[in-house]
Amino acid sequence: MVQRIVGLASGMDIDSMVKSMMDAAKQPLIKLQQKQQILEWQRDDYRTLNQKFYDFRSSLTQMKLTAQYRARTTTSSNESLVTATATNVASLSSTTIQSVTQLATTATRVTNNSVASDATNPGIDVTDTLLNQSSNFAANINWSKGAITSTNVTATGTNSLSLNLAGTPLADDSGNVSMNVKVNGKTYKVVTSDVVSDPSQLDDNTVLFTQSSDGTTGTLQFKSAISSGTSVSVEYASETATQNVTLASTDTKTIQLSRKGLATDTTDTFSMTVGDHTYQLDDSGNLYDTADSSIIVGTINGDNGTIQLNDTFYTENPVSDSTPLNVSVTYQQKYTTFSMGAYNSDGEVDHTFFVQASDSLNDVINDVNNSNIGVTMFYDDATGKMSLTRKESGDFNKSGEEIIIPEKTDSSSYNFLSDTLGFGDSTESGGENAKFTINGLTTERTSNSFTINGVTYTLKNTFNTESNPSSPVTISVNNDTDTIFNNIKNFVDQYNDLISTVQSKLNEERYTDYPPLTDDQRSQMTDNQQDEWDEKAKSGLLKGDLTLTSALSNMRSLIYMPVQNANVSSAYNQLSSIGITTSPDYTQGGKLEIDEDKLRAAIENDPDSVENLFRGTGSSTSEEGIIQRLYDSVNNTYNTIVDKAGTSASVNSQFSIGKDLDQISKQIDDMNDKLDDLENKYYAQFDAMEQAIQQYNNQATSLASYFS
Repeated sequence: MVQRIVGLASGMDIDSMVKSMMDAAKQPLIKLQQKQQILEWQRDDYRTLNQKFYDFRSSLTQMKLTAQYRARTTTSSNESLVTATATNVASLSSTTIQSVTQLATTATRVTNNSVASDATNPGIDVTDTLLNQSSNFAANINWSKGAITSTNVTATGTNSLSLNLAGTPLADDSGNVSMNVKVNGKTYKVVTSDVVSDPSQLDDNTVLFTQSSDGTTGTLQFKSAISSGTSVSVEYASETATQNVTLASTDTKTIQLSRKGLATDTTDTFSMTVGDHTYQLDDSGNLYDTADSSIIVGTINGDNGTIQLNDTFYTENPVSDSTPLNVSVTYQQKYTTFSMGAYNSDGEVDHTFFVQASDSLNDVINDVNNSNIGVTMFYDDATGKMSLTRKESGDFNKSGEEIIIPEKTDSSSYNFLSDTLGFGDSTESGGENAKFTINGLTTERTSNSFTINGVTYTLKNTFNTESNPSSPVTISVNNDTDTIFNNIKNFVDQYNDLISTVQSKLNEERYTDYPPLTDDQRSQMTDNQQDEWDEKAKSGLLKGDLTLTSALSNMRSLIYMPVQNANVSSAYNQLSSIGITTSPDYTQGGKLEIDEDKLRAAIENDPDSVENLFRGTGSSTSEEGIIQRLYDSVNNTYNTIVDKAGTSASVNSQFSIGKDLDQISKQIDDMNDKLDDLENKYYAQFDAMEQAIQQYNNQATSLASYFS
């Protein structure tokens, strides 16, 4: 950097002089910066307009769909008996339903008696545990002893899954395992090799379970492979549960087990091992040392699954931070199971439900209602009765009942669903198909709402000519003229909006006397003055643009051109023939106007021709409908503008204006370097002058001293 002496010797304002000379030298730089700014404004204007083309292209995509031209309305001659709706695939037609002899009903089972012990005052708290409510049921709950385990396994894309077992799953005498396997909401019936020895013999609703000789692992084999990554939920009952706990301090007096509702009524249902000591329960729920039954180390609360330890426990088992205690607890919980089946549109579905003593009646009801068995369970606290209702109506089991309550193996055996919940002697009602005669054909459906040829009918009541003089009921399917008209009008409005926006840019006044402001110029203006200047400086940057002018011209010619397609009648082969014409005001750039009466008449008289006038396809432009033509044209324009101005995600090297901006940016950098060198040169020259003047002054002073 050149040392600068600013007028100390000469007394001149060197900085001002250099600035004046640099202002003149900076004019080419200012021109480059203004050109750069104009290109950026042009780029932004192009992108704003291109968003309009993009939006219009999206609208054209929608207008290619048949739904835009095949909206349907339906009318029923008696909506109290039959109603109907139609999709766009429904043909224009009239259908007659001569009679409805039977409505579809849902299968229902209702208990004959109250499930509560006091029928006049049911008094069952559906939110409390079944263990606490056991005495409030008319039939006591006969609890089994074991452990319910739930786990999830991820499929690997084969028909085989491996399980880590927390205990050996229990099985009944028939070889069925107390296990639920569910994949994507579908429940599988689980069998052992005693029932099916070869996986190839499995059906689509059954899974084969086998386990290792040591009982620690198991395998599930399906008929078909399960997609990789699919989560498979498994729930099963085993003889015992084992839980390991580490105790690090005598302050820990409570152990919370993961299960509640424990079986503590006999001494063989619980065992706790700590080192060499083994503890069991006596009849009073005390934990005693099996080596000396007089040593009581704690108690257990089976209802909430907690073990309470006393000081004697830690006397027998010293503990510290360095020597923690490893405690292993093996125990059983109270549980019961019940199975239920149902027939629905997927065929027969069976499910085994596990009920823990810590569950409430609400939990049981929710488990049933949320299962894929397709049945809703309900409890009425006023009567104490319960019901089961299949969610689907209709008859899916011609040979028997729709909701299957398994029969008990013998009269002395216990079943929670049959005995405690009272469904053992319930009878089924409903589960019937709707039966009717349509266009002379007698048929039936499982639901009162059904679809035939794109028309969805809903049967409201039974009727025939004798019971209802207004029968038969006629369903008419017609064009929804209003919807089709509005769809076409919306397309015209969006076309006009695009034309108006582009035309306004093409006609925008260009103010060449208003170049982009420099920083120095802005500093001398108010905010309002800057805004007014910028508005004029940005105006007309796309005036007469060839790309946009060509786009509008091409769109207008495509719209005017008749559609020469075999599916379009000669009476409706161009827009003007259906009431859509170009505005006579040429300044509007070819905006469209609609004769509403003429357009509605065309839709009603020949809807197929109107549809194909817009969305028809063909091997040439003349055969194509107006929408397809416009789509291709608008798509080309959009891509052309992207090549010119890019998108918000583009980098400069990907579009032409961006490349120009990069080139100007480089020129600006080079110019700044040259100006820096020039400024340094000016200061160096003035510095040399200052030094010469200073030297002259020194010499003059020295000479003057001699003469004096």
